[in-house]
Amino acid sequence: MSDQMIPIAIINSRSETMVVASLLDAAGILVHIGGYNHASVSICPLALGGFRLTVPAFQHVQASAVILDTPGFGEFSYSYALRRAVVKFLLLWVGIIALLTIPRILYDPEFWIPSLAMIPLSVLGIPVNPQGHSEYFLDVTGEA
Repeated sequence: MSDQMIPIAIINSRSETMVVASLLDAAGILVHIGGYNHASVSICPLALGGFRLTVPAFQHVQASAVILDTPGFGEFSYSYALRRAVVKFLLLWVGIIALLTIPRILYDPEFWIPSLAMIPLSVLGIPVNPQGHSEYFLDVTGEA
């Protein structure tokens, strides 16, 4: 039996990472989350390669069985709720900028250039969580 840590998953979402790690930990499997400390610093863990879950080689078969037996495993669908929320926020922000700057633009026509520059710059500050499929390296054969 080898004590070498081998990857079982590379996950882009911090919440999915914590759920899978907690699931494995509750089953008595040692699990290490690589890149966990970057979650509070970076809004885009995808740029850092995601969160790498590793387990000892002697527990890989057991960890694979636990993940495969999880209800809902493999069912993935994109959530468009975040996109709708960002669009609503952007429309609200554009409306607020327009209400505040239109009177000034009518009074001073040269004022419109810096006012309109705020709209695309404000889009850059909206944090968006990337969505994507996670990679799982499961042992489906059941051989150690």
